[in-house]
Amino acid sequence: MNAIVGTAGHIDHGKSRLVQALTGIATDRLPEEQRRGISIELGFAWLDLPDGGRAGIVDVPGHERFVRQMLAGAQGFDLLLMIVAADDGVMPQTEEHFEICHLLGVRHAIFVITKTDLVAADRVAEVEEEIAILAAGTEFEHSPILAVSAASGEGIADLRGRVVKTLADVERPAGSGRFRMPVDRAFVVRGHGVVATGTACGGTVEVGDEVEILPGGRGARVREIQVHEVSVERAFAGQRVALNIAGLEREDVRRGDTIVAAGLNATTERFDAAVEIRPCAQRAVKSHARVRVHLGTRDVAARLVWLDEVAAVEPKSRAYAQLVLREEAVALAGDRFVLRDETSAYTLGGGVVLLARAHRHKRSEGKLSERFEALEKEGPEHRLAALAGLVTSLGLTPEEAARGIGVTADEAVNLGSESGELVVLPSPTEASIIALASRYEAYREDLLDRTRAFHEENPSLVGIELERLRAGAPFELDQRLFREVVDALGAEGRLTRRGNTASLAHHRISMSDADESLAAKVRTVIRDAGATPPNFKQLETEFQIPAKRVSEIVTVLVERGEVVKVAPDLAYEGVIVADIESRLRGYLQREEQITAAGFRDLISASRKYSIPLLDYFDRSGVTVRSGDYRRLRSN
Repeated sequence: MNAIVGTAGHIDHGKSRLVQALTGIATDRLPEEQRRGISIELGFAWLDLPDGGRAGIVDVPGHERFVRQMLAGAQGFDLLLMIVAADDGVMPQTEEHFEICHLLGVRHAIFVITKTDLVAADRVAEVEEEIAILAAGTEFEHSPILAVSAASGEGIADLRGRVVKTLADVERPAGSGRFRMPVDRAFVVRGHGVVATGTACGGTVEVGDEVEILPGGRGARVREIQVHEVSVERAFAGQRVALNIAGLEREDVRRGDTIVAAGLNATTERFDAAVEIRPCAQRAVKSHARVRVHLGTRDVAARLVWLDEVAAVEPKSRAYAQLVLREEAVALAGDRFVLRDETSAYTLGGGVVLLARAHRHKRSEGKLSERFEALEKEGPEHRLAALAGLVTSLGLTPEEAARGIGVTADEAVNLGSESGELVVLPSPTEASIIALASRYEAYREDLLDRTRAFHEENPSLVGIELERLRAGAPFELDQRLFREVVDALGAEGRLTRRGNTASLAHHRISMSDADESLAAKVRTVIRDAGATPPNFKQLETEFQIPAKRVSEIVTVLVERGEVVKVAPDLAYEGVIVADIESRLRGYLQREEQITAAGFRDLISASRKYSIPLLDYFDRSGVTVRSGDYRRLRSN
């Protein structure tokens, strides 16, 4: 059974005694709890079901001083048993616990009136009316109300039956996403080592799996797994799980940490969320208010910033906000959280994470509401498109997309491939990023526009350097993927890549009359020198021009096919290179191989010229080097 039943309610309303009546398990395990008769820490039990399965039960403390413990345990309830004592009725902690469970997204509840043996029937009816008022206008408005007495056993069997019936409809599917378990207890068992417990809220875990403790990223291995004190080989989301972990010391894991599948990078210090302010806040919550964020089992100080220039939000209202955390916490899209005031004296509200890793928003981004509203929609395709529009990069990696909308990386790629709004780069089978199609097209147009502008400013150059083109793009992209984008434009006949430069496909180099005259003189000098042309430094000296201009002139001559650049600072007349190649081929056809010294003698030139030429012929596919010899490359 993959479902968790949780209790909530005011102190001394009989939560722990009710759990014991339902399960036979006493959840108050600490000596102080037994002495004082109140719950201080979280208590755990299980309910045996007719089909042989077990549902986990989390019993939370009811005292106002222990709301932090209550919040750590209430994460992940599938069914809430909202406890109200018949003699007291609805009390302050009843209301606060009720608000917290609403904020944490609990959708199924049973109201249980306890201690009915202490009051008359008309008092039970009065408490039912109080509960109806409490639940009015909430998702629990039509939840059943059952009256029981743990002391006499009256109503316990009916309650157990109702729990079983409800769980049959709310059991969550096993194994959604990658494994994640917020830790609510950690301790050492003699002879076994460190044990951590919690409610698994995602994926599956198996004995032998590598896991990490977040924040911090400490690696460990699962040695043993128990679910409800029974050893198992695998545990699922929605189960109470105890993990015996190898590779850790007791101080390496504590309540507030999260155990995740190795490689799941899910920590954040800033996230965007839909936030609801509840009546218990009593007054408007202003932007930049200091708050406490209860996320998973972690409690973190934070600053709440309302977005879209909202200055404050009144109780019973909601808006979009960014939470800036003072320290890292684990968060994925869809996670629920609770906000309390800076001193943790009372609850303000809570909400749901929309963008787990957010950037600091600028006014130039415009209103964010429409994009956030899309993130809250049901369809994962719409949420993925909205998420892709919120990031500052060109797109999302499949892993980022998976974390952002609560699917696997493969599912995210499939959604991106099938959506008309999205594109997968460089291809669905080699997915690196998922981007908005409109953003990707704008990115491509920007590359073309800036290449065109470069040509207008530098008509004598072949093209713009790729790294310069990439650095000036509106979105950051790694070198490999950037070249894929450039090559895709090349396949469409819009851009041409030559080595480390890019140019428009129709671009033709042009020069001023003065440069044309200079180019003719440079070519003449190179041609007249035959097999021993001047290098670029010598050309600078002869024509009294800077190195950059020499390079530009030679580049134009190379582009026109008038000279051949055989080394970074050496160019030959094209016909001279053709003549040398012909002589080399003839020699190798007779003698089969040639040394560098032999080639030097063949062309009657020093090593300054013969070695660059040999290297050029190697690169050109004419020859192949084997030790000290060159041979003709066989086709």
